[in-house]
Formats: sequence, C-alpha cells, structure tokens
Amino acid sequence: MMETFGAVLLGVLLRFGIPILLTGVVVYFLRKLDTRWQKDTEATSLVPTIRCWILNDCPMERMEKCPVYKQGGKPCWQVFRDADGQLREKCMGCDVFRNAPAVTQV
Repeated sequence: MMETFGAVLLGVLLRFGIPILLTGVVVYFLRKLDTRWQKDTEATSLVPTIRCWILNDCPMERMEKCPVYKQGGKPCWQVFRDADGQLREKCMGCDVFRNAPAVTQV
C-alpha cells in the first residue's frame, strides 16, 4: 500500500512538478531579458536625434503639414517607410538618416 502511494506521488511530482519548475525558470530568465531590453531602450531614447525640420530649416507652415513633425518623437525615416517596411532611397542619402546615432548592442 505504501509503495503504491509512493509511486503515485512520485508520478505526480514528475508529471507536474518538473514542468512547473521549468516554467518558473524560463519565466525568471525572460523577465531578466525584458528588464535588460527596457534599459537598452531607455538608454537609446536618451540620445538626442537630429530633427529634419531643424536641419532643413523648414518654415512653420511646412512643419505643421509634415507628418514627421506631428509625430514628434519618431525619426523621419520611420514615418516615411514604404508599405513593406523598406526605407525609401531618398532616406538613405539624407543627412538626417546618415548622421543619426546608431543603436548599439550590449
């Protein structure tokens, strides 16, 4: 009787205990990874970006119509991406794009 109970208890622990333990370990490491990514994002968002309307000395009338100016925080090349996500050729040669700080991997 005791051997059967022990075998059932061992089976339950193996069936449920190990997957729960492994899930907890994975969650722990994913949270650490998420925290690291958030810190990296905060670090890169503190880098000042060149605003195209300043570099191009745009008049206020033109700035008010510009979708980049309206979205203030986004770089201009992100706003003007093609529908498939590709950068426009015009952006590749732009001084704002070429002089933007590169995001570094830690």
